[in-house]
Amino acid sequence: MKAKKIIALLLALMLGIAILAACGDGDKGDKKGENGDDKGGAAEIDGSSYGIDLASTEVQQMSAERASKEKLSQAVTEWLEGMTMFVDSKLTYKDFVDYIGCDATEYNFDASFNSRVYTWKAEGSDNSVLGVWFKQSGNTWTLSMTGSTNLS
Repeated sequence: MKAKKIIALLLALMLGIAILAACGDGDKGDKKGENGDDKGGAAEIDGSSYGIDLASTEVQQMSAERASKEKLSQAVTEWLEGMTMFVDSKLTYKDFVDYIGCDATEYNFDASFNSRVYTWKAEGSDNSVLGVWFKQSGNTWTLSMTGSTNLS
């Protein structure tokens, strides 16, 4: 009888370990994009695959790819519903990349707001821009505010 209890306890323990292992982060393996670039971890979240210094207040170039003026305008008017200030937003840089379809054109850290600022410039125009500020919330940088120029 005692042996059955020990076996049952060992089986329960093994099941518990198996469940914990299955619930762990299975996305830690290498993810490669079409060009062999790293698409996992920080690069996917904050654009740091461009070699930018996330703590620098200097404007740094990121992607040469640009979104259409219409897509940036749609992000402001439809997706963000014209709002510019956000409290308790869950939107991240990755959400913007997924919606807009490309990484930001430029990056800088805004020390006065303690925020990461990503700027998307429209195709063919350095004057049509969407700027997005992200504040740190725990381990995640989430949407804080936006500003846009010449997108209408």
